[in-house]
Parts: sequence; C-alpha cells; structure tokens
Amino acid sequence: MVGPDYAAPEIALPAEYSAPVPPLFEDGPVAEPWWLAFDDPVLARLVGRGIEENLDIRRAASRVREARAVAQGIAASTGPLLDTGASTTFTTVLASEDKDRGDSLLVDLFLDGFYEVDLFGGLARSRQAAWARAEQEARLAAEALRISTAEIARTYIRLRAAQRLLNLTEALLELQRQTLEVVRERVRSGLAPGLDQVRAEAAVASLEADLGPLRAEAGQLRNALAVLLAAPPGALEEELAPRAEIPVAQAGASLGVPADLLRRRPDVQAAELAILASTADVGVAVADLYPRLTLPGSIALGPFGIAPGDVVTSVIASLSALLDYPLYDGGLRRAEVSAAEERLLQSVLLYRDTVLGAIADVEAALLAYQGTQARLAALRTAVDRNRTAYRQSQQLYRDGFVSFIDVLDSQRELNSSLQDLALAEQNLSLAVVDLYSALGGSSLAAG
Repeated sequence: MVGPDYAAPEIALPAEYSAPVPPLFEDGPVAEPWWLAFDDPVLARLVGRGIEENLDIRRAASRVREARAVAQGIAASTGPLLDTGASTTFTTVLASEDKDRGDSLLVDLFLDGFYEVDLFGGLARSRQAAWARAEQEARLAAEALRISTAEIARTYIRLRAAQRLLNLTEALLELQRQTLEVVRERVRSGLAPGLDQVRAEAAVASLEADLGPLRAEAGQLRNALAVLLAAPPGALEEELAPRAEIPVAQAGASLGVPADLLRRRPDVQAAELAILASTADVGVAVADLYPRLTLPGSIALGPFGIAPGDVVTSVIASLSALLDYPLYDGGLRRAEVSAAEERLLQSVLLYRDTVLGAIADVEAALLAYQGTQARLAALRTAVDRNRTAYRQSQQLYRDGFVSFIDVLDSQRELNSSLQDLALAEQNLSLAVVDLYSALGGSSLAAG
C-alpha cells in the first residue's frame, strides 16, 4: 500500500514523578473503581447513577455507535456493489381487421455490479482510517466517563463541605446567642456598658446573615449533582438534605510511573488513534495520485413482444474495465497530500501535548495533596488553641477581667479557623479525586 505505515509515536518520559508521593499512594494496585476508596455509600451510589444516566456519557456512547456505523458503511462501500431491479410493461392490443384484442404483461430483470480494484491500497487505507476514528470515539467516550465521574465526586465533596460550614455557622450562632444573653445580663446589672450589648447583637446578626448564602450554596450544589445525573434541579433534595461529613480517602494505591499513563488515560489513547487515522488519510491522498481501475458489469433478462404468443426472452451480459489515470489537475492532488501530511504532524504534536498534560495533571494533584495535608496539621492546632482562647475569654469577660472586644476577637478567630479547616479537608479530598482522575479514572468503558 502507498503512503506511510503507522508507527507508534516516541516521547521521552521521566522515570518517575517529580512531586513527592504521599505514603498513602506508594503501595497497592490502582483502585478500581477509585471512588470506593472514600468508603462513602452515598458517593458510590451517585457515581453509579451518573455512569448510567449522565448526558455527556450517553452522548459519547451515541457517537461511538455512529462512528462504528460510518466505518461499517465505508468498509461496505469499498467492496463489490450489486444492484438488482425489475421493470414491467403492460400492453393492450385493440381489435383490428386481422387480430382480436389482446393483453400482455412483460417483465424485465437486471443485475448491475461495480467493483473498484484496490491497486495501490487507497481503499484499504480509507477503511483503516474509519475504524481508527471509530476506536478513537470509544476512547473519547471513556474520557467522558473519566471527566464526568470525577465531576460528580467533586460536586458531592463540595456539597458536604458546604453542609459542614453550615453546621459550624449554626453552632457558632448558638454560642454567640448565649454570649449575648450574658452581655445583656451584665448590662442590666451595670457591670458592662451598653456598647457591649450592641456589639454582641451585631455579632449575632452577622452570623445569621451568613446562613442564607451557605444554604443557597448547598442547594445549588444539590441541583448541580442532579443535573450531572440527568435529573431536574431539586430531584436530590430529599436524598441529600441530610448532612454528612466530608468524605475522606480511606485507602490509597500505587501511582505507577508516568509511562503508565499511556495505557491508563483514555485521552492519551484517543490522541494516539488520531495519529493512526491521520496516517491512513495520507495513504488515501497518495493513492489518488495513481490510476484507478473499476470493473462495472451487468446482466439483463428480458422478454420482448406485445402479444402472449410473441414473447421472446433474451439474456444480455456485459463486463467492462475502466482505467482512470490522472493527467493534470493543477496540483490539486499534490496539495491534498501535503495537507494530509500536515494534519498528521498536528496529530503527533497534539499527542505529545496530551501526554505532557496528563503528567502535569498528576504532578499538580500530588502537589495540592502535599500542600493541603501540611496545612491541615497546622489548622487542627489552630482550631484547638482558638477554641481554648474563646472559652477562656468568655469566662474572663464574665469575671470582668477582659473587655467584650476580646471575646469578639477570639470568637472571630475560632470561626475563621474552623472554616479554614473545613475547606482544607474539602481540598484534600478534592486533590485525591484529581489524582485518581489524572491517573486515568475508571477503567469502565462507555458505549
């Protein structure tokens, strides 16, 4: 066959990831499916429903079926083609001086055939390109699965974080209301100025103002999850309204080496199949530079005559050979070859970019995990100290040793550190999702 043969692209990859690998991800096989590592039945149930119902996944599966049908059509069109048909003629002869009136029904049958001899392999290359693109769509369907399952997990984690922040705000509001009662009692007793009561009431109002946006955020995230599951907004209200903790990865798995991404990441596999299809396209364009040989033929069986007694049957068969040799086209075919070669180069460059992007995704997730894990340790200490300071400031205020400003400051510091801790726990779980997704996500295939 004319044109280049496919050669697997070569790309220099590092022997290992540059970012430090946490102990959780040093041993064991890659988790399949990865979301079970969180040991959260609600998350597992939502992802399972998403795999079945998510509209992006279903559209991708439809594109796979479409591409395979196209490939089957191209394969059929490059082989022998046969058409058959029939025609009928009804004849009436009116009575004349020497004949009576008579009727006859004549039927003609024919069979036409067409076959193009694949002299230089252009037809084989076209079939190769079609099937490569069909397989590429299958890999892109797996990529849609990778992206969608990760997005469901991310949205669920953010929902649980929003619910945690809502719980924290409600608990702090209750504490602040209790503090307000203490301040009012001290003001009534003349032990504190009225300004303290105003400040305490303002602190309560500020926390009450935070509740609305937090509830709205939780509702928006529930609706976003519903849409990811191809359900209308509000469909998961009852199921996800009960608050739960932010899911934390309970088990890890070995990350492998960057070269493993070539077989784990469906987007990398799809990019490689694009090279295969583009290589075949070059062969199709080169084959157009050479002669084409086609063999049309036909067989006809037909009766002739206008009366029942005069019918004659004949069989006519023909076979031809047509040779189409390109003489002059102003450089059109050469230009098409050059364009196909440039598209092949673009496919190779896109493959390299996809591979490097996949490695960068893993590196980014590792760095995010490492940074967030270190931040968590410091935030847990800060929360413990701020909680102690808040309790002490309340007692000291009751005893008249500090001003109410000190109480408000300690309350704000506690609130801030609790919120930071919740967001850090969210970000740690998000980093795990990003890491598993960057490694290739689920091995399940759509379509």
